[in-house]
Amino acid sequence: MDRLACVDLPAFPLQLVRKRHPDWAGHPVVVVARDEPHAEVTWVDEAARAVGVLPGHRYAHALSLAPNLRADVIDAGVVAAAVDEVCGRLRAYSPEVEACADAPGVFWLDATGLERLFRSLQRWAREIYADLRGHGFEAALALGYTRFGTYAVARSNRSGVTVFRDEASEHGAARDVPLARLGVEPRLRDQLRRLGVVTVGELIHLPAGGVLERFGSEALRLHRLAAGEQWDPLRPRAPREPVERHLIFDDPERDTERILHALRGALDALLEQLLRARQVLSRVFLEFVLDHAQVDEGRRGRRRSRGSRRGRAGAGVRYLELTGEGGQRVRIDSLRPAEPTLDAAVLMRLLRLRLESAPPAAGVRELRIRVDAQLATREQLDLFRHRPRRDLSAANEALARLRAELGDDAVRKAIVRDGHLPEAQYGWEPLDKVVLPEPRVLEARPLIRRIRARPRLLPPQDNRFREDGWLLGGLQQGPVTRVIGPYIVSGGWWSGGIHREYHFAETRRGDVLWVYYDRRRRRWFEHGRVE
Repeated sequence: MDRLACVDLPAFPLQLVRKRHPDWAGHPVVVVARDEPHAEVTWVDEAARAVGVLPGHRYAHALSLAPNLRADVIDAGVVAAAVDEVCGRLRAYSPEVEACADAPGVFWLDATGLERLFRSLQRWAREIYADLRGHGFEAALALGYTRFGTYAVARSNRSGVTVFRDEASEHGAARDVPLARLGVEPRLRDQLRRLGVVTVGELIHLPAGGVLERFGSEALRLHRLAAGEQWDPLRPRAPREPVERHLIFDDPERDTERILHALRGALDALLEQLLRARQVLSRVFLEFVLDHAQVDEGRRGRRRSRGSRRGRAGAGVRYLELTGEGGQRVRIDSLRPAEPTLDAAVLMRLLRLRLESAPPAAGVRELRIRVDAQLATREQLDLFRHRPRRDLSAANEALARLRAELGDDAVRKAIVRDGHLPEAQYGWEPLDKVVLPEPRVLEARPLIRRIRARPRLLPPQDNRFREDGWLLGGLQQGPVTRVIGPYIVSGGWWSGGIHREYHFAETRRGDVLWVYYDRRRRRWFEHGRVE
C-alpha cells in the first residue's frame, strides 16, 4: 500500500515568534491578528493553553487568564517564506511534498518506496525529525496510510515520531484525537463541546445528515474525512525555479563596458521577476566562465591543480577562481548591497566597482547571474513602483523625433472597433504619447489570434475540409491532423453578400491555423493563426 507521512510543526507562526524573541522563554506566548487589545488570538502555545487560553479568544480576555502572557503579530508573508524554506528542506527526503493551505506548518510527504533508499521508513522518518529539530523547530511526524489519520495523530503528538504498521492501528489512534487539536473553527468547536463531542471518534458517531443540517458543510467535510468517506490526493508543491540568467558571448569578451551592458539587461529581467513575486534582492552571484586560451602568461605559469580553489583579493574584495573541466576557469563573485533592494542603479554601481577594480583574467565566454531574495516590505515595493524602469518622457521624445523624420502617421497604435467581419474589428490610429501598461492578472495564459492584413490564398481544395493530409503551410509544418469548425460568418448583402466558413486547422508540427472557405469565390484562404 502507498505510505504517507504528515509533518506538523505545531503552532508554526508561534515558533517563528519565539525565534524572534528568545528572551520570552518560560512565558506563555500567543500570536494575535492585530496589535490591539481586542484582537483575536490566532495561535497559542502549550503554556497558554494550560491556563485556558484558546485560539479565538480576544487578547484582553487571554491576558486576564495569564497576566504574564506575551503576544506578537507576525506578517503572513514571513510565514509563507518560512513555509517555502521548510518545503525545500523536506524535498531532500521526498520528491513530493505538499504544504497544507489552511494550516501553516503542516506538510504531507509521499513515503512510498523510500525504504529502498533509507533502509527502512522508520529510519527515514527519524532522519526528517532530527533534521527539523537540528534547525530549531519543534516537530511531530506520523507515518501511516491516510491524509487525515496521519494529520490527526501528528497534530495530537506535540513532538516525536509515530509509525503505524497497518491502517487499522492508524484509524484507532486518530479516533482518540481531541477536536481542539485539529484546528477546528472555534465556533464549531464550542458547539460540538456543548453536545459532549470532543474527540474524532465521537464526531464520527454523529449522523452525517444531522451534522450537515445543524453545523454546515465544513463540519460535514470534517466528518467525512474522519470517517474515511472522503479522500483527497496528494498535491505536491512544485519547487520554485531559481532566479537566474545565463548569458553566452559569441566571442570571448574582455571589455568591461560590454560585460556591464549585458549584465544590465539580465539584472533588469531578474528584478522584474522579483517584483512580481513581491521580493527584493539581498545578494547577487556572478559566475564567469573564462577562455583558457587568453589567460595571461604570468598566471598561466603558476601551478594549479584541476578542481583547486584559490582566494584572491582585489580592490578590497574577495572572490574565488575555480579550474573547470576542459581547461576552462570559472570565477565566482558575490556582491551584497547595503540593504535588500530592487534599485538597479545601486546594483550596477556595485558591479561596476567590482569589475573595474578586479577585471576578469581572461575573456568571458559565459556569464551566469543568480540572486538571493527575501520578501519585500510594502515601502520597498512602493518605492520601486514610484521609480519605474521605463522613462516615459524619453520614450515620447523618441516618438516625436520619428514623427519629425517620417511624418505624423509613422507612429500608430492598434484599436478595437465594432465590425461584423474579423478584419473590420480592429484599426489603427496615430499614437500621441505612451503610457505605462496596466496588465491584468490572469490565471491561465490566453491564446492570441494573429490576423493577416490580407488573407493568404491557399492551394485549391474541395470545400469539404477533412483531415486528409492537406499541406497548408508547406512540408515544415506538416499535413493537417485535426480540424475544428465550421464557424459561419455571413452578411454584407448591401455589397454583394459574404459567406465564410471558418475552421481551426492543427498541423502535425503543432501550428494552429485559422482558415476559411469563401463560398462566393469558392476558394480557401488563411486569415491568421493562433499562438
